Amino acid sequence: MDEPEDIILIKSYIAGDERAFEILYRRYRKQLYGYLYNLLSGNTAECDEIFEETWIKVIDKLPAYRDQGKFSAWLFRIARNIFIDTVRRSKRCAMPLESGELPDVPDWSQRPERNMEEQDTLRIIENALAEIPEDQREVFLLRQQSLSFREIAEIQECPVNTVLGRMHYALRSLRKIITGKVN
Repeated sequence: MDEPEDIILIKSYIAGDERAFEILYRRYRKQLYGYLYNLLSGNTAECDEIFEETWIKVIDKLPAYRDQGKFSAWLFRIARNIFIDTVRRSKRCAMPLESGELPDVPDWSQRPERNMEEQDTLRIIENALAEIPEDQREVFLLRQQSLSFREIAEIQECPVNTVLGRMHYALRSLRKIITGKVN
């Protein structure tokens, strides 16, 4: 059986079907949490807070949702705006990375040496992401969530060419940082 489209779930939820919202939540929770986790450089306390605040705002704003693109782009835009507001309120940038790993890391238990290599690689990438400018990091992280450059441009409220440039510079910076650490 095919999964219902987001707009059908949204209309069902607005009509009173709470299960429809549960499906939407399950569909996007991991992507959203992963995006926020990386955006906040692994600060789980702030990530949890913004994650919850995002879903509360989504519930509040869902009746006014207009199907003009992907629901996921709308969801990530709300999360990004809450993140920006949080940073402005606290008057500080994202906290440095602490120990830990990304959520939903694949289980490599059958090959422990591969698990260690994977964890080392993730740490190198996390640390490198923390070193690049926030706007570039955000484009990189949103692309990891399968959003198009056009959708990212809508989220960041800038031209597509700006987003493409940010991605180019992000990749260039990450390569430079990572090769500098590995060599």
